[in-house]
Amino acid sequence: MNLSGLNESDWQNFIYLTLILATMASGLISRRMPFGKVFKYLAIWSVLGIFAISLYAYRFEFSDFKNRVIGEIKPSSIQINASGEMIINLAQDGHFYMDVEINESPMRFMIDTGASDIVISTFEARRIGIKLEKLNFNKSYQTANGISWGASVVLKTIKVGNMVFYDVPASVNSAEMGTSLLGMSFLRRFKKYEFYRDKLILSM
Repeated sequence: MNLSGLNESDWQNFIYLTLILATMASGLISRRMPFGKVFKYLAIWSVLGIFAISLYAYRFEFSDFKNRVIGEIKPSSIQINASGEMIINLAQDGHFYMDVEINESPMRFMIDTGASDIVISTFEARRIGIKLEKLNFNKSYQTANGISWGASVVLKTIKVGNMVFYDVPASVNSAEMGTSLLGMSFLRRFKKYEFYRDKLILSM
């Protein structure tokens, strides 16, 4: 372990460990234990202590590593790094997906920078309790398959990672959709969004 990378708190832990080892050594010697066994026990406890300090000193790096592994296994899961940024990994189909909660109900969205709004399918709208028969489908959208119609709604809450947004405008699409969409109106809620290599990084 590189001791020059330890901060003040880490040095305090290191000194504390040294004092513990010194106390243990004096106790073992006072019992007239052979020096060979004393050094053996001290070596074992030293390795364990240094390992514990290393885990603590590099806890943020280990946390980032854990997040990267989880992100590869489940790209739609939102990982939060040591800086508080939300990171989403690119899925195998070349899109970014996010698992969020709408009105406390889990829902998977696809990030779509070509969409202006948050767009929910009729299936998902019914599932979170929106009454379709009360909606007015008067908003037109130009899509690859032609013009589709949407109805304006207000979502009580959207929980994204550790953030909660309240009273969020969205649209319910009358056409069939494979996946609901998070468009630019969602991304602009963040201070910064960035597509970097195979990751989407959201900063508040």
